[in-house]
Amino acid sequence: MALRTPINVPLSVEHLQSIWHELNESYFGNRLPAIEIQWSTRLTASAGLFRSRTGPRISWVAPEERHSKGRVIRLSVPLLSGQSFEEIRGTLAHEMIHQWQFDVKKWCPSHGREFRRIMALMNADGLGITIYHTLAEGAQVSAKFTWHCAWCGHAYHRQRNTLSTKRHRCGLCRGPLQEIAARNTGGEPSPQPSPGGRGSHKLDGPIQLAFDF
Repeated sequence: MALRTPINVPLSVEHLQSIWHELNESYFGNRLPAIEIQWSTRLTASAGLFRSRTGPRISWVAPEERHSKGRVIRLSVPLLSGQSFEEIRGTLAHEMIHQWQFDVKKWCPSHGREFRRIMALMNADGLGITIYHTLAEGAQVSAKFTWHCAWCGHAYHRQRNTLSTKRHRCGLCRGPLQEIAARNTGGEPSPQPSPGGRGSHKLDGPIQLAFDF
């Protein structure tokens, strides 16, 4: 059996968990339940990502899913390698606010007023959290697949065809996603037909939400 090549990451997962525990105690009153934190070599559309396999209400999530693969914070190896400790900590803190919205407030995570309120409290202590991360701009240019939200217009850029307009909703507003045609060599992507407008997309079964930073 071939051995996997070790991934060089800026901080160990153990260090990230230590930072998570410190921030949980300082800003969330230790109310955030334990969550898996991963480094991802495939995450190139955003520096960080909070993901859940279901909607914002915790009652929708089976108990065994709450502390396992049902919820995860992912950090991008390509975008955060070579970045400062403060940059990585700020990215993790950003995703922890989304986790707070999901796990504590039982809300669909967004960048609305409450997100900005918590962000301001943390930034007052010098964490340097931002709404959107400029590290992703270069990755967007080379993305092979793109989806736009029909409601809020947020774009999801991926190197692989990993989102489905039938199974996925926008992580910011829960709106339906519209697929943009894959890029052709030397050409611009062209929109593909997709139903739009609020209420026009009915999803069967559990939905998946992704939150880009």
